[in-house]
Amino acid sequence: IGEDVKPFTPGKAKELVMSLQQPAVFCNMAGDWPALHWNAKYLSAVLDGRTIQFRLGLKTVDLVPQFETRCSYVEATLEEFLVWSSGQPCLSGPFSCYEYSRYWAYADYKYVARIFEDKPEIFQDVRWSDFGFPGRSGKESTLWIGSEGANTPCHLDSYGCNLVLQVQGRKRWHLFPPGDTSFLYPTRIPYEESSIFSKVNVANPDLKRFPEFRNTTAHVVTLSPGQV
Repeated sequence: IGEDVKPFTPGKAKELVMSLQQPAVFCNMAGDWPALHWNAKYLSAVLDGRTIQFRLGLKTVDLVPQFETRCSYVEATLEEFLVWSSGQPCLSGPFSCYEYSRYWAYADYKYVARIFEDKPEIFQDVRWSDFGFPGRSGKESTLWIGSEGANTPCHLDSYGCNLVLQVQGRKRWHLFPPGDTSFLYPTRIPYEESSIFSKVNVANPDLKRFPEFRNTTAHVVTLSPGQV
């Protein structure tokens, strides 16, 4: 098989995505997507000084999830984020109050269509048509850029399915089957229209407070660049 031959046709890929009963990682499906060049330095140049919102949390491992309501927020350019996340001391600017050794930063849920509204040509760098979703591109996607340790509390999105392309770095996912829902102590607080959160910090669970969490079976998956 040639290197540029994908393991699944778009039709087969969609069939798999829509029928999966457990998490899956697709390899060699996005190797020719221009989006794989979207590292933070490149996107910083494309955004050309435009600021985006970053959520900041403490790197300390707590027994309680760091819900978004407990985080700090700053507006910063990707260039400022890159300087800060390199560990260089920031004496001024949006990250100056947040020591890199103590905090992580996450530009999460960023709608590509919104932050690149004046660069629509970039939408075509993402090709969800390869997974059987014709017409879906970066325009229908969200962008997530985080420093080491950046995370989102365990939650359930109450709509459809998610496809995630890892572009740079690695991201670890803790995924639980639907049957584990009651063991995850679901909550609608903090309220978010389409999400149900878990009261448990799944990376460091408080088993005295949430003993039923012992009954869960997590699928822990680490995505690497190029994987979906």
